[in-house]
Amino acid sequence: MTAAGKPISEAPILEVRDLATHFFTRAGVVKAVDGVSFSLNRGEIIGLVGESGSGKSVTGFSLIGLVDPPGRIVGGSVKLEGQELVGLNDAGLRKVRGARIAMVFQDPMVTLNPVLTIGQQMHLALAAHESISKRAARARSAEALTRVGIPDAPARLDAYPHQFSGGMRQRVAIAIALLHGTKAIIADEPTTALDVSIQAQILSEMRELAREMGTALVWISHDLSTVSTLASRILVMYAGRIVEEGPTAQVLRSPRHPYTAGLLRSLPAMAKPGTDLEQIPGTTPSLLDLPEGCPFRPRCDRASELCAKDPPMTRADDRGYRCHHTLEEMVSA
Repeated sequence: MTAAGKPISEAPILEVRDLATHFFTRAGVVKAVDGVSFSLNRGEIIGLVGESGSGKSVTGFSLIGLVDPPGRIVGGSVKLEGQELVGLNDAGLRKVRGARIAMVFQDPMVTLNPVLTIGQQMHLALAAHESISKRAARARSAEALTRVGIPDAPARLDAYPHQFSGGMRQRVAIAIALLHGTKAIIADEPTTALDVSIQAQILSEMRELAREMGTALVWISHDLSTVSTLASRILVMYAGRIVEEGPTAQVLRSPRHPYTAGLLRSLPAMAKPGTDLEQIPGTTPSLLDLPEGCPFRPRCDRASELCAKDPPMTRADDRGYRCHHTLEEMVSA
């Protein structure tokens, strides 16, 4: 398959199995990522969604070994084209980051150095992984900027980050991630701070890049509507776990976990004009003090005695959900 956002190869670029990242604090152990598993194929775009504190960003950082103390990956596997990244030393991770897997952060000003020109920063990114002349680096950099929609790219290489708009800076960050023909990109809410029209442009460009270059994307977001236009598959996270996964259209049309259904009901597009938005009651639980059994139980209007036990991940029809009940069962009851 070659449609944007869909896999064009069955061999996984990224394979994650039972990934667990914990933070060891004075107050106790925070299980920020607790047994996350998924795979990513060449050219595929998956969306990782959930409320703040669900573990989305920590999952992204864990994939490329950017978890700082007191956090630590305590279990599981992350394989990039068959190479195990968990347990790889700093030198090994530096060879992989940027060259084969990269991350685009929410705020490009965190990524970009304000005292270096865009061209200098892109040259440094290239020189970190290969021997390259200034002329060749400049040509590659201009090509990458053009690819992400920056006009007059050769001239813009001499500009500084503050001379770009927020949307253009984010394009620069994406271009840097693409310099080495990166196999996979982890994008951590990269369009959250941008206006709607710029968001739409960048999403369109990312779909095009996935289709043309075969770059695989993990798009992390709290915005289901954004992910629905981009990703072919959705992974819904809650309290450090994936609670539902499946093809985007199927998950949005018929969610099988009450949390996913609650997220969908809270979207403005789902509300009738003049009515209040529905919201999920309560707040996400503290990862230091999770409720017994299903962590969503205190907020769920479908909770029963069964929910006092931890629900397993049930898989059927290319779907997965971690719930003792499904919405389909509730409707038919």
